[in-house]
Amino acid sequence: MKQKEIFLQSEGDQYFIRNSQCIAKTNIPEREPLLLEILNLNLPGGGKVLEVGCGDGTRLAWLKNNLKADCYGIEPSEKAVKIACSKGIKAQQGTADTLPFDDDSFDIVIFGFCLYLCDREDLFCIASEADRVLRTPGWLMILDFYSQAPRSRMYHHRQGVQSYKMDYRSLFTWHPDYECITHKVRNHGEHIYTDNPDEWVAVSVLRKNKLATSFISESNFHSSK
Repeated sequence: MKQKEIFLQSEGDQYFIRNSQCIAKTNIPEREPLLLEILNLNLPGGGKVLEVGCGDGTRLAWLKNNLKADCYGIEPSEKAVKIACSKGIKAQQGTADTLPFDDDSFDIVIFGFCLYLCDREDLFCIASEADRVLRTPGWLMILDFYSQAPRSRMYHHRQGVQSYKMDYRSLFTWHPDYECITHKVRNHGEHIYTDNPDEWVAVSVLRKNKLATSFISESNFHSSK
């Protein structure tokens, strides 16, 4: 069974239950690195935001209530989705490889600490779907475990599931339309730097823009004259 099916059927709810108290105690936006990065963007009207792995919608609800953002969420936990909807978030149960939205729908797409549990064979689909629904220009944000080289280990909460660490920016930065603007590596849960790679978590902000492609095309045109 694929990991996404395990999370849709039961583990998504179990993950949410295990982490709900910790989420409730988080001071936002002060202790929420993704929100701090979004505040730096200074989007007019808050923009239209999609969070993949949105949990109970805590992050999106803050954006909705404080920045007037139009917020949508995708989350495998049915329990979490119900709570997110009660907060006024347009959330639905699903996974990152199939996003039920039109092309060019969002100003910001967030991966909220979920990629490390996704099936590796789905990574191409996940990147393609995020790119499809993200507008140009747009912002892509990733919060996840970080490793300079891909690593995996058993997920200790559920037998048969693996967790994966890598540089998740690489799903997008190979393409000339994407540029990494900010990449901060911190200790998992403490928001301070650590030299221990087992504790590395990264917050990455990527800009999607056609400027790079346009520049390349223009340079080729002039060089051929």
